[in-house]
Amino acid sequence: MPTNESTVPIRILYNIAAPYSGPARTIGGVVIGYLGVRIFVPNPVSKTIEYIGGPNVILGLIAMSNDIESFCASVKAFVCILKSNKQIQNELLRTRAYQILGLLFLKKRHLINSHILHLTCTLVGTIDTVRESTAIINPAAFEHLLCEFE
Repeated sequence: MPTNESTVPIRILYNIAAPYSGPARTIGGVVIGYLGVRIFVPNPVSKTIEYIGGPNVILGLIAMSNDIESFCASVKAFVCILKSNKQIQNELLRTRAYQILGLLFLKKRHLINSHILHLTCTLVGTIDTVRESTAIINPAAFEHLLCEFE
């Protein structure tokens, strides 16, 4: 890449030292630029996503999904990251990103299946396998994802 361009390459370095699953899995680090390593701090995936773009990164994955498998995987990643990172939850509420997610669900309604609906109910809080009672723990998601669901 020529040095006179205004773009900065971002490389993601995978941590393969320990095979963890879920939120304990770390990306390893992010190398920004081409003049050397600027930052290398192992973090959980949810923290790394928070640092490199927040919920917009995951919303971008959902927007780019073209088939059922990629749509399901991106929604599952969204739910997992949201459940493990309070800052991303606050950012979603601050930017009203649940409205964007609702719009993406509307545009991709042909890809929605029972698994996506289950993940959405998990996100809203109406399905919780730990508790016996159901409660809406995320009113904004409930309003924009389930109340406007067609």
